[in-house]
Amino acid sequence: MHLRGIGYAFAAALMFGLGAVLAKLLGGEIDATIVALLNLAGGGLLLTAWLALTRTSLLHILPALKRPDWLNLFLLACPGTALPLLFIVAGLARTSALEGGFILQAGGVAAVIFAVLLLGERFRLKQGMGILLLLCGSLLVVFKGPQSMVWGKGGLGDLLILVGAIGLGFGFVPAKRLVPRIDTLPLTALRLLVGACTLLPVLAVQLIVGAHALLWRSSFALVGVLLTYILTNFCLAYLSQQQGLRYLKAWEMASILQTVPLFSTVFAVLLLHDSMTLLQAGGALLALLGGLIVSLRKETSPAISAAGGSVEKAQEQEYSSLDS
Repeated sequence: MHLRGIGYAFAAALMFGLGAVLAKLLGGEIDATIVALLNLAGGGLLLTAWLALTRTSLLHILPALKRPDWLNLFLLACPGTALPLLFIVAGLARTSALEGGFILQAGGVAAVIFAVLLLGERFRLKQGMGILLLLCGSLLVVFKGPQSMVWGKGGLGDLLILVGAIGLGFGFVPAKRLVPRIDTLPLTALRLLVGACTLLPVLAVQLIVGAHALLWRSSFALVGVLLTYILTNFCLAYLSQQQGLRYLKAWEMASILQTVPLFSTVFAVLLLHDSMTLLQAGGALLALLGGLIVSLRKETSPAISAAGGSVEKAQEQEYSSLDS
């Protein structure tokens, strides 16, 4: 089961890496709010159609949700998905890809901290060293060399990306809490649809009080990029991430997703004809080594099992008290 979760995590990292390249292509042609809204709504509608093909209706699932479920769903969809996506896309339009890639690594660190503080998860010293190797390797992949470490003046863009990265890290908490409550496919569909709804007021404000028209330069090729982005990132990647959380702890998933810069660099080489330096190749190997260390898990001791059982019982009691 643990290996299956690792497979889902790396599959999500691969597709998120492709999404970074696709987002770069879209960012200069379409306004950030429209990009975020189309991706969330499009992905949610595709997954809803998939549910309809399996004769599963969201209308039958919604009445079964309790008050804690609705709260966690809102936290996952709005501050954990929609707003971070909006901030990151807007930030990337105001800063360089180098700075954006560096700052986005804060999301994985934030996710680990939130998992420890809010979910009560723990990891061993060896796995902590693996997290550091993952982070260091990912940073080396972002930096092509000493000459690339000249930072620009995208202060606002950097701040937006940092806020978005922290929001994505926080999203692991409600996503993990909803694992035993809602199946992966309907949860992901609801996550995207609710997230799209939370962006509608933002779009309305931009249209009403905006000083200029929203950026929109459509073309046949751009539509193809957008559809690919929706299918890979906002359908398959989110499904893989949520399914992986059924087998992994939140901090384990977040740590493995630190390999996203590795995959984005590979796709940039393949699709954008970018180049990879020896420093980036070394960082990729370091990140893979860190991922291997993080993935190693010993058999759970009786003491830890008892502690885990007590945590699960406490969560069940919390749900029961809130329901009553």
